[in-house]
Amino acid sequence: MARDSDSSTYPPSIGLIYVFNLIVGTGALTLPAAFANAGWIISLCVILALSAISYMTLTFVVESMAAANAIVRNKRAKLLSKKESMDRLNSGQDDSDSSASSSPTKSLLERVKVRKKRSSHRNPSIYTAIMQSEGDDHLQSSAINGTSDMVLLSPQNDLEECDIQETIEMGKLASMFFNSAGSVLFFVCITIYLYGDLAIYGAAVGKSLRDTACTYFPIDVPCNETLNGTVACWEGYDLSRDNAYRLFLSIFVTVIGAFGFFNVQKTLFLQILTGIVRWTAFIAMIVLACIRLLSSPKEDQGHPSVANVNGLPNLFGACVYSFMCHHSLPSLLTPISPKRGLYKLLALDYILIAGFYLLLGLTGIFAFPHLEDLYTLNFVPNRCPHGPSGNLTATVLAVVVPEEAVSMAQQIMFYFLTLFPVFTLSTSFPIITITLRNNLKQLFLRKDEADHCFFVRRLLFPLLALIPPTVLAIVTSDISFLVGITGSYAGAGVQYVIPALLAFYARRELKKEFPQDQVRNVFASPFKHVCFILFVLLWAGASIGFVTYNHVMADK
Repeated sequence: MARDSDSSTYPPSIGLIYVFNLIVGTGALTLPAAFANAGWIISLCVILALSAISYMTLTFVVESMAAANAIVRNKRAKLLSKKESMDRLNSGQDDSDSSASSSPTKSLLERVKVRKKRSSHRNPSIYTAIMQSEGDDHLQSSAINGTSDMVLLSPQNDLEECDIQETIEMGKLASMFFNSAGSVLFFVCITIYLYGDLAIYGAAVGKSLRDTACTYFPIDVPCNETLNGTVACWEGYDLSRDNAYRLFLSIFVTVIGAFGFFNVQKTLFLQILTGIVRWTAFIAMIVLACIRLLSSPKEDQGHPSVANVNGLPNLFGACVYSFMCHHSLPSLLTPISPKRGLYKLLALDYILIAGFYLLLGLTGIFAFPHLEDLYTLNFVPNRCPHGPSGNLTATVLAVVVPEEAVSMAQQIMFYFLTLFPVFTLSTSFPIITITLRNNLKQLFLRKDEADHCFFVRRLLFPLLALIPPTVLAIVTSDISFLVGITGSYAGAGVQYVIPALLAFYARRELKKEFPQDQVRNVFASPFKHVCFILFVLLWAGASIGFVTYNHVMADK
């Protein structure tokens, strides 16, 4: 559908916030534990290196989006040219009559086809483009029927050939630039990643609800130790913590996963609300960790190792997962207007995010002697006053609030931080489910969706999207393991391999589409040389090989 007004656009500052909120999510909560296992020096080096490589592949995706926009617009111009030629033949008019015609199709075609030749000055070639529609077939239909589903820009708003004005999602990019086998591999990779995403979400919500609800803490267990799953959830009841986790997970998937059978969107209101909740929680965790560093005895603080190679696989997976945004870039970046300095804004985003991750992780590993795989669970009052550290949350709060207010503030902070993943992931879970459902349909359905029965159209694929990750989350509640595997394999494919290949083939297809007058891609990646693409592919292969080797050796 055409973007016919400025109401669907937003300024670069808002786009920067949206990208920031997209990247900083559940993955950030797994970083402190990954930092503690790998050591603080290795963690510092790895997160800086991976943030730089993630930014590099992000620019590859943006370049591919721009190239795809140019190719799509040029193909549409050719369709209109062919339609005009057919109209001339059918009407029997000669060229002079046709030139005098004032039909809107001709006027439109002229403005699409005009491309100012580059001269000795530095101005890039420009042309007036047809704006967004639902696809080539839809464009041809619109041109023939004379509908107004395309927007013609005024001369003063002429676009660069490679300006990003139409949202072309990653699946469409893959089908444009890859062959059929490559397109299938793309959908397999993104599907596996989304399965891992849903399993992580389910495990995070299940553990948060369990640790909030379960109140029994054996007197013989150290305060800073993770409770065994066989321990009772409530004193005097036979329900274990593991079974309570599975119960809460099943309730969450049943209630929230039901939205995956319908079509829902994350509205602006929900984006703002979850953004406020997310940043309140993250800032609270950093502040509480800093206060604990300043106020608690040294023996009650963390003493992480400098380096531990055995922790690298999970650290790599957690960092890849924590910087993931590539699959959603088209829908986030296309509405930004103007796009001047887009790469500088995105670089600023990555610098801020890398700094934030380091602040969150380093304060966590030095503040707490033991870190849960989901960082929010470290702020649960440990309910064992016999321990030397006492109630960690109450100890920290006592520094900043009056003593009589500690109990109430403690409870508010306790419920807010431990239920934070529940609040935020409940809005994201249906969206990811629907995305996975649609990817599965595109991967397996060969006929039109309307040709299938009701069970296939409405029930089968939502169930296929929900059941496997739920089973996986029931089998293991180890979020560090789930994040490590998802990020190290499918995440590496989505964040490294696919963007690099997209950039390579997009550059080649752009040259094929404009063989006579090569266009200048104004959104070309700063990393233009083919060696950067080769480096990313080699990095991805080496990283996956190293992670696999470590997992295999750890099992021996």
